[in-house]
This record gives sequence, structure tokens and C-alpha cells, in this order.
Amino acid sequence: MFRRGGKTEMADEYVDISVPLAPGMLTWPTDPRVELTPVTGEHLGLQVTVTHLRLGSHTGTHVDAPRHFRPGGTAVDQLPLTALIGPAQVLDLRGVERIGAAGLGDVNAARVLLKTDNSRWIRGGPIPARPAHLTADGARWLVERGILLVGIDGLTVDGPGETIAHEVLLEAGIVVLETADLSLAEAGEYELICLPLRIAGGDGAPARAVLRRVGFLYSG
Repeated sequence: MFRRGGKTEMADEYVDISVPLAPGMLTWPTDPRVELTPVTGEHLGLQVTVTHLRLGSHTGTHVDAPRHFRPGGTAVDQLPLTALIGPAQVLDLRGVERIGAAGLGDVNAARVLLKTDNSRWIRGGPIPARPAHLTADGARWLVERGILLVGIDGLTVDGPGETIAHEVLLEAGIVVLETADLSLAEAGEYELICLPLRIAGGDGAPARAVLRRVGFLYSG
């Protein structure tokens, strides 16, 4: 909050829900490990620094495109910006392991982010044996309501050994956002700005995702 011209102005509030990309970070067990290798820079007596990146397309906070589960499906570079940017709702589902239709409650936005107990470990672990996840009927419930994007604070929207939530959501063209850090995001309504790398023909891509809560002005 700050004063300007006799008014007290509340600036917009931003919550960065992206996990930093770094060596040793938490990744899916079968995915490539993150490597950041200096190519040029001070270590070679050069002023300009360039780094070689090695990582999987589903590393850190990332978007799943339909092509992730459907060969020939929509690729990440073809996802509509109208699905990735717009009103979103954070649902506080901490204490719930299996998120079904009955637990989703009132959804008031076309983009839904599921804040669960996964937020305790998403930046480093240890991962519990049964992370919080979306069930098949929960996924179908979201499809029926025309949701455009579903995000979760876990490595996957599915339960251990399962793929059904992915299949239901991606078959319906719903964008899946995974490994979001929702630890600082309170339940409520925001604007989501989620921009994955535009990888041509990609099955998914790391994304910078931010929640914006609009401020207001009033007389001081």
C-alpha cells in the first residue's frame, strides 16, 4: 500500500506459483534430471555468459498438452492463450487425498487450481506414498462444467500408478498444469497468467505461471 496524490493505492498482488528450475530439483523419476552447464562465461575468462540447459518437457511447473497422451493431439505450441490466461479459482483442498466430484464444491472460474497437502513437499520432498490427486469422477465433473485448465500442486494430477485423470482431461482438450507451487496462494479468485515454452509439436513444456489479484483505489 502506498499514497499518491491524496489517495491510498493498493497495487495488484502477484503470486508466482512457478517452481525454480535448478539441478537436483524434484522431477518425475523417469524424466531427465535438470542440468545447467556453463558454456561461456567468467570461468573461461569471457564476459558473456551462456548456459546449456538439459531438462525434460515436463520439468518443474509445466503444462501438459493433449499430445502428451494422444499421438496427433493438440501440441503445446497450439494451445489457445484463452485457456492459459484468464480468471482462475484456487480451491483449498488440504486434508483431502482423493479429490472427487463431491469434494470440488463451488467452482466459479474456467480455470481451477487444486491446493492440497502436496504444497508441503513440492519444492523438494519427501514425497508421501499417496500424494493428493484428482479421481476419475472428479475429472469428469470438471469436464462437464466446461473447465479450460486444471492445475495441481503435485508432480501429476493422477494418483500413483494411474493415468485416468490425464486421459479424461486431455481427451476433452483441458490443459493440465502440474507442479504448481500453491503454498502462498490463498483460496479465492485470481487472474492466471500461464505461459509455457512454445515448443513446436511439443507434448508439454515448462511454464512461468503467476496469479494476479487486482488491487483497488480509494480516497485517502
